[in-house]
Amino acid sequence: MATTRTTGGGYPGKDWQLQTVPELQEMASCDSRIRELRLHGSAGGDRPRTDQWSDIDLSITTDEPISVAEDFAREISARYSPVFATSRSGNSAHYTLRLVLSDLRRFDITAEGPTGSAVPSGPTHEARDDPARAVTDLINEFRFDAVLAAIKAARQDVLIGAHMTLQLARHVLVAAMLLRDRDTGTSHHRFGDSRWNAWASPLAAAPTPYTPGGVTAAVRFYLDVFEETLSEWDMELHTDNWSLRSLLDAVDEELMKHQSR
Repeated sequence: MATTRTTGGGYPGKDWQLQTVPELQEMASCDSRIRELRLHGSAGGDRPRTDQWSDIDLSITTDEPISVAEDFAREISARYSPVFATSRSGNSAHYTLRLVLSDLRRFDITAEGPTGSAVPSGPTHEARDDPARAVTDLINEFRFDAVLAAIKAARQDVLIGAHMTLQLARHVLVAAMLLRDRDTGTSHHRFGDSRWNAWASPLAAAPTPYTPGGVTAAVRFYLDVFEETLSEWDMELHTDNWSLRSLLDAVDEELMKHQSR
């Protein structure tokens, strides 16, 4: 079944989950390593309960959880849209990969060995000391948390939305700390310095994320500061966050509809 590949943002259309599920099942049937693919969550069962903010939750049974989950995610991206952000957790026995595409489709892929199988445990990846890699990882973490915060705002979940939004302030500060480490040549600092402390002061103007609209306003604010901070790292550092801004627009539109009801 041919599928149009999307290269930019723009929230996916209505019922995209139900249209995508048969294609995922077809993809799984072509991978001999996948013993079983199951759907759960809002897109699963006989009576799906999806809305435009829903992701697709997938559970894969395989003898190779990490490699199969990663390969399946790459196939999803190749078929639909480039990856915008990811989150990984687990080990070689039970591995979870949460995927956000640039067209804002979201997938939660959990892969595990068959019941009773003896799959050795181990870390999902090695720790990296490379500052450039640390910046790349930080961009990914910021994007993923920002997307989740926006989705929670759309669902009127201010508690988790505020929690995820305040995490973005932390990511901005980590970016500033990486800059300080790079410019001073060390990660050990006994005392502060006004030059570097100045990176924290702009955060005082952030909107308070304690209403749904406050969450989206704060996400936008932190995104702007984050991008400005990263420009100090490398003026040519490419951080195309149009997908996230498109999501925030869609959430704000939904919030306005909710207020007018």
